[in-house]
Amino acid sequence: MNISWIIFILVLIIYFQIFLYNKWGLSKISYHRSFDKSYVFAKQEVVMVDQVSNKKLLPLPWVRLEAKINRNLQLHQMEDEVSEDSEFHRTLFTLLPYQKVTRKHYLTCMKRGVYPLTSVALTVGDLFGFQEIFHLYQTNATITVYPELLSFEEIPLPAHRFLGDQTVKRWIMEDPFLTVGTRDYQSTDPAHRINWKASARTNQMQVNVHDYTADHDIIILFNADQSDDIWLPIEDEALFEQALSYAATITHYLLENGERVGFGTNAVLEDDKSEKNPPFVQIEADAGNGHFYHVLDRMANLTYQRSRNFHYLLDLYQEEKNRKQDFLIITKYVNERMEKEIDEIKKNGNTVEILTMGRLEEELA
Repeated sequence: MNISWIIFILVLIIYFQIFLYNKWGLSKISYHRSFDKSYVFAKQEVVMVDQVSNKKLLPLPWVRLEAKINRNLQLHQMEDEVSEDSEFHRTLFTLLPYQKVTRKHYLTCMKRGVYPLTSVALTVGDLFGFQEIFHLYQTNATITVYPELLSFEEIPLPAHRFLGDQTVKRWIMEDPFLTVGTRDYQSTDPAHRINWKASARTNQMQVNVHDYTADHDIIILFNADQSDDIWLPIEDEALFEQALSYAATITHYLLENGERVGFGTNAVLEDDKSEKNPPFVQIEADAGNGHFYHVLDRMANLTYQRSRNFHYLLDLYQEEKNRKQDFLIITKYVNERMEKEIDEIKKNGNTVEILTMGRLEEELA
């Protein structure tokens, strides 16, 4: 056989295998992307899982997965995942007939937010690399990143005083409707607390023991304004994120101590930012673990866009004259209009503490 026939057969083989991969390369391939967790806190790690199955006899000499990933999801890159553009993640592998490959990628979630990974491009090619074809797979992989929870020592001093006041208030106020048991009568006990059934059962005078409760709900308000001009953009995103970390940490501490906590802000949710007049975020005070994660979810969905100036939100709480609440306001500044609204809130029998961002950071430095 002369060299011409060898070249002819080789070219024939090349074109034949190109035809095979063009026709069946992407057939019977299944792909799925997911995270090992649906939510994490900022600075925590999450695992992104890619699963690719080749459900046919034709082997795939190389398969490339490529997807855009937000820069705030910091990838612990392997050698085959490195790309010139850090926003793109690429990985390369081989699929044998009827083989399933699972790839795990470790990411650190650097910043609060909701990060959907909506599509992944899967590319396959022939044995000699002359031809490649791709298909765009839609995924529903989404990771929600909550604000970073800080240690109690990292909370600024005015908030420490506020948290201490709440703890003291909780343990000095008994709720007469919450009876948790009985104890022996003492000479200082009022007669209306005597439990006559328990006294008869034990042949010793017994009085009711009541649980303790806080009188006021606690509302944490975050002012997203960084200037009086509502049309100016939020320039200091780090300060915005730090304020939310404070709010999340204080909410966690108070709920852990049995308080009822609400949250409000003039920052706009992602789902509302396209509206002409987006609403304020107002979450009613409640207790429990489920309520905590509801608040965190709203925080994670906040954008760097504002509804209206913060004093309009204060005005809504000022109108609730019959509700006794304690307020902690996290803000960069306090202007005259805000001071007026705060004074009105106090006149309604509420307490207000202010955690001023920026100024406190300078004091603590």
